[in-house]
This record gives sequence, C-alpha cells and structure tokens, in this order.
Amino acid sequence: MNQPKCEMRIAVADDHPVIRHAVVAAVTHVPGMRVAASTASGAELLQALQTGQYDLIVTDLSMHGVQSDHDGLHLVALLKRLYPSVPVIVFTMLANRDTLLELERMKVAGIVSKMDNLAAFTQAVQDVMHRGATYRSPFVRTVLERTAVSQPAGASPTLTAKEVEVLRLYGLGLSLTDIAARFNRSISTVATQKANAMRKLGITTHAEVIRYARANRLLP
Repeated sequence: MNQPKCEMRIAVADDHPVIRHAVVAAVTHVPGMRVAASTASGAELLQALQTGQYDLIVTDLSMHGVQSDHDGLHLVALLKRLYPSVPVIVFTMLANRDTLLELERMKVAGIVSKMDNLAAFTQAVQDVMHRGATYRSPFVRTVLERTAVSQPAGASPTLTAKEVEVLRLYGLGLSLTDIAARFNRSISTVATQKANAMRKLGITTHAEVIRYARANRLLP
C-alpha cells in the first residue's frame, strides 16, 4: 500500500534560525510534504534521524556548534552511508568549486545555493520528491559550468576534498587538534593536508588561509 503523500517526512538541519524557519515554511507549501524534524546542527540531525523514518534530508553544509558536531562533506558522506535510500538536498552558502564537485561525486539529489532565491529550493524539493530527478540551482550550475570550461591545464591548483575541508575548518578558527578529532584523523595527517593545500596555493600564513577561504566562499 502506497504511503500517502501527506506522510512524506522531511528532516531539516541549519544552524541559522531565520534560514531554518524559511526552509520549513517553503517545505510546507510543497504538496505532500511536512517537516518532521527541524534541527540546528549535524549532531541534532543525526539524532533526529534515529527516531523515525524520513523521506528527505535537507541540510546546510557549514554549521557552527560544539566541536563534536558533524558538518561539511563529512556529514553528507555519513548521511549517504547511513541512509542510502533517503535523498539529500544540500542548501548552502558555500560556493567553492571543489566542494560542489565533491557533492556531485557523492551524487546528492539536490544542491541549492543560498545565493539563489527560495523558489530554487522549493523547485529542488519538487524535482527530487515528485519527479525523482536531481536538481542543481542556477548559481550552482553557473559555478559547475564555469569550472568545466575555464580550467586549462596548469591554470590553477586542484585541492582534494579533504584539503578543502581542512582549510575551511581552519579558516573557521578550529585548531589542527580540533579538526583531527572531528574527522577522526591523526593530527599529523591533518597537518600534512593543510601543508599540502597551502603549498599548492602558494600561501604561507594563517592570514592568507583566511583570505583564501573568504575569497573562495568556504566560510559562511
């Protein structure tokens, strides 16, 4: 027996209360959808998902919180592993090309930039849930298409997804010890990833890491 559309349960995670409220309101206007869990961190999201069955996960990518919280690509990878049959829509302010490309490789159902209007988010929910399609918002498509056509060999360094994540968290003020604990990696591994990223980018100071993170929209 098919589940009634009104029973499609959505879990939402975003650490900004105003944005979270807007997302919940937008979902409410999509026929057959209701938000069953509204959370403020990756840790809260993971806890909520254990309490029942959900049909869609909507999550921010960069959420502040206690050090044990999950966020970023690590959170998305964890969601994909724990709930492989539940589509994930990432709703984010981050516009770093390497991060978006990694989300593409993870085959998330939707990627929506907060640079787009809320109608793009609503369209993502409709496409993913009612049409079984993937969705990339206009701003996200622009970034991905520009990447595809404007990268001659040797034009710019390519960071791995792990290097991007290390720089993002370092830019947010976390220490190497904090980052290592968050990703369950050794401090030496994180230090090597940070050093490799800085070497590729030709930067040498903490201030330059911050400038890079801001210029490439790694920071919210």
